[in-house]
Amino acid sequence: MVRGHLPIMPTEILEFLCESSPDLIIDGTSGGGGHTDLLSKKLPKSKILAFERDSSASEKLSEKFTQKNVEVINTSYTKIPEEMKLRNYSFAGAALFDLGLSSIQLDTPERGFSHRTDGPLDMRFDRNSGKPASQVLRFMTEKQIADVIYKYGEEGRSRVIARAIKQNRNLSTTFDLADAVRSVVKGNPVKPLARVFQAIRIHVNGEFDHLEKLLSEMHLWTTTGSRIAILTFHSLEDRMIKLHFRDSEYFQQFDPPWMLPERSEKRTNSRARSARLRLGVRL
Repeated sequence: MVRGHLPIMPTEILEFLCESSPDLIIDGTSGGGGHTDLLSKKLPKSKILAFERDSSASEKLSEKFTQKNVEVINTSYTKIPEEMKLRNYSFAGAALFDLGLSSIQLDTPERGFSHRTDGPLDMRFDRNSGKPASQVLRFMTEKQIADVIYKYGEEGRSRVIARAIKQNRNLSTTFDLADAVRSVVKGNPVKPLARVFQAIRIHVNGEFDHLEKLLSEMHLWTTTGSRIAILTFHSLEDRMIKLHFRDSEYFQQFDPPWMLPERSEKRTNSRARSARLRLGVRL
């Protein structure tokens, strides 16, 4: 496991996914490889396809996993059906998706994900495609920025923050963006900063579009009884998954439909504090 990266709710996830010893498991967001490693050791006879959109993280995963039962695939989880078909797999018996940022991304200043360290305002999961956040913001209108911050960050001061962002014409680093937010937020700026950075990251990477595509196609590569575990960190994505498992003709909510980390885990792993584990089963 990569130092500094702790998998969230490992016991609960292993218990849920490994009960039937599925032949094929999808880890749709392998990240630092924490969950992938645990699944590989728990079920050494099962095949695990570890998807990772971030090319730098994917390279580290490929170096880490030399065992035959793990295959690292450097692409988005939206490509699961195509990648499975290429490898002659019809269905997966279990799948895991951790929708949060990994500690590796947050702790690497040049990736531009954190307001706590100075670096280029990039925020892309895949630096080989798309535009960095600095360029995206430059070509957005003040209203568009405000809408993104309000929708994806649920930040009530979105308009004044958007105005401050547009007034800084040379916005190029994480500290530039953080300073713009601080200039119009009274009191402790930590929560507004986190919301703004989260919202812009979601927009730059099209995260909700990717999630919507995943949910709409998940029935194509799962079979009756397949178990799906999804770690959410945002109320909107959590609601999307909740409604899908509740209302889909192909899935139903597990009992219990969701779980929260234990207090002890929240104390030792800061990423777990806002996490919720959604559980679904293929009909």
